[in-house]
Amino acid sequence: MRRLAPLLLLLASCASTTTAPTPVAASSPCNPGHSILNATLYVQSSAEYRAAAMQTFAAARRALDEALADPSRVGAIEEMNEDPAQPPAIIVDADETVLDNTPFQARAIQKGMTYDETMWKQWVSEGAAGAIPGAAEFLAYAKSRGVTVFYITNRDEDERPGTMNNLRKLGYPLEENVETLLLRENKVSDKSARRKSVADRYRVLLLAGDDLNDFANMRRAPWQERDELITKMKDWWGTRWFMLPNPMYGSWEHAAIGAGGTPCEQMDRKVNALKP
Repeated sequence: MRRLAPLLLLLASCASTTTAPTPVAASSPCNPGHSILNATLYVQSSAEYRAAAMQTFAAARRALDEALADPSRVGAIEEMNEDPAQPPAIIVDADETVLDNTPFQARAIQKGMTYDETMWKQWVSEGAAGAIPGAAEFLAYAKSRGVTVFYITNRDEDERPGTMNNLRKLGYPLEENVETLLLRENKVSDKSARRKSVADRYRVLLLAGDDLNDFANMRRAPWQERDELITKMKDWWGTRWFMLPNPMYGSWEHAAIGAGGTPCEQMDRKVNALKP
Protein backbone atom coordinates (compact mmCIF):
# COMPACT_ATOMS: atom_id res chain seq x y z
CA MET A 1 0.00 0.00 0.00
CA ARG A 2 2.89 2.37 0.69
CA ARG A 3 4.08 1.90 -2.92
CA LEU A 4 0.61 2.56 -4.33
CA ALA A 5 0.07 5.75 -2.31
CA PRO A 6 2.22 8.08 -4.49
CA LEU A 7 0.58 6.75 -7.65
CA LEU A 8 -2.88 7.24 -6.18
CA LEU A 9 -1.98 10.78 -5.14
CA LEU A 10 -0.68 11.55 -8.64
CA LEU A 11 -3.84 10.26 -10.26
CA ALA A 12 -5.98 12.25 -7.85
CA SER A 13 -3.98 15.40 -8.63
CA CYS A 14 -4.44 14.96 -12.38
CA ALA A 15 -8.12 14.38 -11.98
CA SER A 16 -8.54 17.54 -9.94
CA THR A 17 -6.69 19.85 -12.34
CA THR A 18 -7.88 18.55 -15.70
CA THR A 19 -10.68 20.65 -17.19
CA ALA A 20 -13.01 19.99 -20.05
CA PRO A 21 -11.97 21.46 -23.43
CA THR A 22 -13.11 25.01 -23.91
CA PRO A 23 -15.81 25.14 -26.58
CA VAL A 24 -15.03 27.28 -29.63
CA ALA A 25 -16.79 30.60 -29.22
CA ALA A 26 -19.46 31.42 -31.74
CA SER A 27 -18.88 34.38 -33.99
CA SER A 28 -19.66 37.65 -32.25
CA PRO A 29 -23.01 39.13 -33.31
CA CYS A 30 -22.84 42.10 -35.65
CA ASN A 31 -22.48 45.35 -33.74
CA PRO A 32 -22.68 48.30 -36.16
CA GLY A 33 -21.29 50.64 -33.52
CA HIS A 34 -17.98 48.84 -33.67
CA SER A 35 -17.51 50.01 -37.26
CA ILE A 36 -16.82 53.56 -36.03
CA LEU A 37 -15.25 52.73 -32.68
CA ASN A 38 -11.60 53.30 -33.61
CA ALA A 39 -12.43 56.32 -35.77
CA THR A 40 -14.39 58.00 -32.99
CA LEU A 41 -11.76 57.22 -30.38
CA TYR A 42 -9.08 58.64 -32.69
CA VAL A 43 -10.94 61.93 -33.25
CA GLN A 44 -11.91 62.23 -29.61
CA SER A 45 -8.66 61.23 -27.93
CA SER A 46 -5.61 61.42 -30.18
CA ALA A 47 -3.07 64.23 -30.14
CA GLU A 48 -2.56 63.48 -33.82
CA TYR A 49 -6.11 64.50 -34.71
CA ARG A 50 -5.84 67.72 -32.72
CA ALA A 51 -2.57 68.53 -34.46
CA ALA A 52 -4.13 67.91 -37.89
CA ALA A 53 -7.09 70.19 -37.12
CA MET A 54 -4.89 72.97 -35.75
CA GLN A 55 -2.59 72.64 -38.75
CA THR A 56 -5.57 73.02 -41.12
CA PHE A 57 -6.87 76.17 -39.47
CA ALA A 58 -3.38 77.68 -39.23
CA ALA A 59 -2.99 77.23 -42.98
CA ALA A 60 -6.47 78.69 -43.52
CA ARG A 61 -5.51 81.78 -41.55
CA ARG A 62 -2.45 82.39 -43.73
CA ALA A 63 -4.55 81.86 -46.86
CA LEU A 64 -7.15 84.31 -45.57
CA ASP A 65 -4.52 87.04 -45.27
CA GLU A 66 -3.32 86.33 -48.80
CA ALA A 67 -6.87 86.42 -50.19
CA LEU A 68 -7.66 89.71 -48.48
CA ALA A 69 -4.54 91.21 -50.08
CA ASP A 70 -5.57 90.00 -53.56
CA PRO A 71 -8.95 91.43 -54.70
CA SER A 72 -9.09 89.01 -57.63
CA ARG A 73 -8.88 85.88 -55.52
CA VAL A 74 -11.93 83.69 -54.94
CA GLY A 75 -12.34 80.39 -53.14
CA ALA A 76 -15.58 78.83 -54.42
CA ILE A 77 -16.41 77.43 -57.85
CA GLU A 78 -19.83 79.09 -57.51
CA GLU A 79 -18.16 82.52 -57.29
CA MET A 80 -18.92 84.15 -60.65
CA ASN A 81 -19.08 87.81 -59.64
CA GLU A 82 -15.81 89.53 -60.46
CA ASP A 83 -16.67 92.71 -58.56
CA PRO A 84 -13.78 93.27 -56.11
CA ALA A 85 -16.03 95.60 -54.11
CA GLN A 86 -18.05 92.66 -52.80
CA PRO A 87 -17.58 92.23 -49.04
CA PRO A 88 -15.36 89.27 -48.12
CA ALA A 89 -16.76 86.06 -46.66
CA ILE A 90 -15.73 82.53 -45.84
CA ILE A 91 -17.90 79.41 -45.77
CA VAL A 92 -17.44 76.64 -43.24
CA ASP A 93 -19.34 73.45 -42.61
CA ALA A 94 -20.60 72.87 -39.07
CA ASP A 95 -20.43 69.22 -37.99
CA GLU A 96 -16.90 67.86 -37.63
CA THR A 97 -15.56 71.09 -39.13
CA VAL A 98 -16.22 73.59 -36.36
CA LEU A 99 -18.51 71.47 -34.12
CA ASP A 100 -17.21 68.33 -32.40
CA ASN A 101 -19.98 65.70 -32.19
CA THR A 102 -17.88 62.81 -30.91
CA PRO A 103 -19.90 62.60 -27.65
CA PHE A 104 -22.96 61.83 -29.79
CA GLN A 105 -20.98 59.20 -31.69
CA ALA A 106 -19.92 57.71 -28.36
CA ARG A 107 -23.56 57.47 -27.25
CA ALA A 108 -24.47 55.71 -30.47
CA ILE A 109 -21.57 53.26 -30.21
CA GLN A 110 -22.54 52.37 -26.65
CA LYS A 111 -26.01 51.51 -27.95
CA GLY A 112 -24.59 49.36 -30.72
CA MET A 113 -25.35 51.70 -33.61
CA THR A 114 -23.74 54.38 -35.74
CA TYR A 115 -26.65 56.80 -35.99
CA ASP A 116 -30.21 57.28 -34.74
CA GLU A 117 -32.29 60.29 -35.76
CA THR A 118 -34.12 60.62 -32.45
CA MET A 119 -30.83 60.53 -30.56
CA TRP A 120 -29.35 63.05 -32.98
CA LYS A 121 -32.22 65.52 -32.56
CA GLN A 122 -31.82 65.26 -28.79
CA TRP A 123 -28.08 65.88 -29.07
CA VAL A 124 -28.55 68.95 -31.27
CA SER A 125 -31.16 70.38 -28.89
CA GLU A 126 -28.60 70.21 -26.08
CA GLY A 127 -26.24 72.55 -27.93
CA ALA A 128 -23.37 70.70 -26.33
CA ALA A 129 -20.95 70.09 -29.21
CA GLY A 130 -17.45 71.31 -28.49
CA ALA A 131 -15.11 73.29 -30.70
CA ILE A 132 -12.87 71.56 -33.20
CA PRO A 133 -9.26 72.40 -32.25
CA GLY A 134 -8.19 75.67 -33.88
CA ALA A 135 -11.69 76.56 -35.13
CA ALA A 136 -12.57 79.22 -32.55
CA GLU A 137 -9.31 81.07 -33.01
CA PHE A 138 -9.60 80.99 -36.80
CA LEU A 139 -13.20 82.19 -36.90
CA ALA A 140 -12.46 84.98 -34.42
CA TYR A 141 -9.53 86.07 -36.57
CA ALA A 142 -11.72 86.12 -39.69
CA LYS A 143 -14.24 88.25 -37.85
CA SER A 144 -11.50 90.64 -36.72
CA ARG A 145 -10.46 91.11 -40.36
CA GLY A 146 -13.98 92.15 -41.35
CA VAL A 147 -14.82 88.80 -42.96
CA THR A 148 -18.36 87.43 -42.65
CA VAL A 149 -18.51 83.77 -41.62
CA PHE A 150 -21.24 81.62 -43.19
CA TYR A 151 -22.09 78.19 -41.80
CA ILE A 152 -23.54 75.90 -44.47
CA THR A 153 -24.69 72.70 -42.83
CA ASN A 154 -26.99 69.78 -43.62
CA ARG A 155 -28.71 70.07 -40.31
CA ASP A 156 -32.48 70.54 -40.70
CA GLU A 157 -34.52 73.67 -40.05
CA ASP A 158 -36.00 72.26 -36.85
CA GLU A 159 -32.42 72.03 -35.54
CA ARG A 160 -31.81 75.76 -35.92
CA PRO A 161 -32.45 76.73 -32.25
CA GLY A 162 -30.07 74.12 -30.86
CA THR A 163 -27.45 74.90 -33.48
CA MET A 164 -27.61 78.65 -32.90
CA ASN A 165 -27.36 78.07 -29.16
CA ASN A 166 -24.32 75.86 -29.70
CA LEU A 167 -22.56 78.40 -31.93
CA ARG A 168 -23.19 81.17 -29.40
CA LYS A 169 -21.91 79.04 -26.52
CA LEU A 170 -18.63 78.58 -28.35
CA GLY A 171 -18.36 82.28 -29.14
CA TYR A 172 -18.43 81.71 -32.88
CA PRO A 173 -19.20 84.85 -34.93
CA LEU A 174 -22.83 85.41 -35.93
CA GLU A 175 -24.25 88.46 -37.66
CA GLU A 176 -27.24 90.42 -36.37
CA ASN A 177 -28.54 91.60 -39.73
CA VAL A 178 -27.50 88.71 -41.99
CA GLU A 179 -28.63 85.09 -41.80
CA THR A 180 -25.31 83.27 -41.78
CA LEU A 181 -26.54 79.83 -40.67
CA LEU A 182 -27.74 78.17 -43.88
CA LEU A 183 -29.48 74.87 -43.13
CA ARG A 184 -30.72 72.40 -45.70
CA GLU A 185 -34.27 72.68 -47.01
CA ASN A 186 -36.54 69.83 -48.10
CA LYS A 187 -33.79 67.30 -47.27
CA VAL A 188 -31.62 68.64 -50.13
CA SER A 189 -28.06 67.81 -49.09
CA ASP A 190 -26.29 69.34 -52.10
CA LYS A 191 -24.80 72.62 -50.85
CA SER A 192 -24.13 74.19 -54.26
CA ALA A 193 -27.19 76.46 -54.27
CA ARG A 194 -26.44 77.73 -50.79
CA ARG A 195 -22.83 78.44 -51.68
CA LYS A 196 -24.01 80.30 -54.77
CA SER A 197 -26.42 82.39 -52.69
CA VAL A 198 -23.44 83.56 -50.64
CA ALA A 199 -21.21 84.05 -53.69
CA ASP A 200 -23.85 86.25 -55.33
CA ARG A 201 -23.54 88.74 -52.47
CA TYR A 202 -20.00 88.26 -51.14
CA ARG A 203 -16.53 87.49 -52.40
CA VAL A 204 -16.00 84.00 -51.01
CA LEU A 205 -12.35 83.70 -50.04
CA LEU A 206 -12.12 80.11 -48.84
CA LEU A 207 -14.08 77.03 -47.82
CA ALA A 208 -13.52 74.63 -44.93
CA GLY A 209 -15.23 71.29 -44.43
CA ASP A 210 -14.84 67.63 -43.60
CA ASP A 211 -16.57 66.16 -46.67
CA LEU A 212 -16.07 66.61 -50.40
CA ASN A 213 -19.68 67.81 -50.64
CA ASP A 214 -18.60 70.89 -48.66
CA PHE A 215 -16.63 72.00 -51.72
CA ALA A 216 -18.53 70.63 -54.74
CA ASN A 217 -21.57 68.49 -55.46
CA MET A 218 -19.97 65.10 -54.93
CA ARG A 219 -22.35 63.55 -52.41
CA ARG A 220 -23.40 60.63 -54.63
CA ALA A 221 -20.55 60.70 -57.13
CA PRO A 222 -18.55 57.49 -57.69
CA TRP A 223 -15.00 57.38 -56.42
CA GLN A 224 -13.57 57.94 -59.92
CA GLU A 225 -15.29 61.34 -60.22
CA ARG A 226 -14.26 62.25 -56.71
CA ASP A 227 -10.64 61.46 -57.48
CA GLU A 228 -10.86 63.48 -60.70
CA LEU A 229 -12.09 66.51 -58.74
CA ILE A 230 -9.23 66.18 -56.26
CA THR A 231 -6.74 66.18 -59.13
CA LYS A 232 -8.45 68.98 -61.05
CA MET A 233 -8.51 71.27 -58.01
CA LYS A 234 -5.09 70.29 -56.68
CA ASP A 235 -3.89 73.89 -56.52
CA TRP A 236 -6.80 74.89 -54.30
CA TRP A 237 -6.25 72.36 -51.53
CA GLY A 238 -4.48 74.09 -48.68
CA THR A 239 -4.76 77.48 -50.38
CA ARG A 240 -8.51 78.03 -50.89
CA TRP A 241 -10.07 74.74 -49.78
CA PHE A 242 -9.33 73.26 -46.36
CA MET A 243 -10.32 69.72 -45.44
CA LEU A 244 -10.68 68.47 -41.85
CA PRO A 245 -10.20 64.72 -41.29
CA ASN A 246 -13.38 62.77 -40.50
CA PRO A 247 -12.95 58.98 -40.56
CA MET A 248 -16.28 58.41 -38.78
CA TYR A 249 -18.81 59.10 -41.52
CA GLY A 250 -19.32 60.97 -44.78
CA SER A 251 -20.07 60.75 -48.47
CA TRP A 252 -16.87 58.74 -48.91
CA GLU A 253 -18.76 55.73 -47.53
CA HIS A 254 -21.24 55.77 -50.42
CA ALA A 255 -18.38 56.00 -52.90
CA ALA A 256 -16.67 53.02 -51.28
CA ILE A 257 -19.56 50.59 -50.75
CA GLY A 258 -22.69 52.06 -52.34
CA ALA A 259 -26.04 52.64 -50.67
CA GLY A 260 -28.66 50.36 -49.16
CA GLY A 261 -28.55 47.30 -46.98
CA THR A 262 -28.68 46.80 -43.25
CA PRO A 263 -25.88 48.17 -41.06
CA CYS A 264 -24.46 44.68 -40.78
CA GLU A 265 -24.54 44.17 -44.54
CA GLN A 266 -22.78 47.50 -44.95
CA MET A 267 -20.07 46.34 -42.53
CA ASP A 268 -19.52 43.24 -44.67
CA ARG A 269 -19.26 45.39 -47.80
CA LYS A 270 -16.69 47.59 -46.07
CA VAL A 271 -14.57 44.53 -45.34
CA ASN A 272 -14.87 43.41 -48.95
CA ALA A 273 -13.93 46.90 -50.18
CA LEU A 274 -10.53 46.74 -48.45
CA LYS A 275 -7.47 46.42 -50.68
CA PRO A 276 -5.06 43.91 -49.14
